[in-house]
Amino acid sequence: MKQPCTICDNTGWVCENHADRPFEMFSRRKDACDCGGAGMPCLACNIGEPPELPPDFVVTIDNTGSRH
Repeated sequence: MKQPCTICDNTGWVCENHADRPFEMFSRRKDACDCGGAGMPCLACNIGEPPELPPDFVVTIDNTGSRH
């Protein structure tokens, strides 16, 4: 049986700037990072290629053209 990850709160994602804290978008833990940095896969438990995404993660594709 796989042990829960205490670094990412078992979400598989941490803050890119603070890799020792879970990423707030996916974790409800009080110390989850909300610094505004990007999320990245947890290096302790989400090391697959490609990394696992949370089950409720939604990808939105904007195909309206360039905005620049």
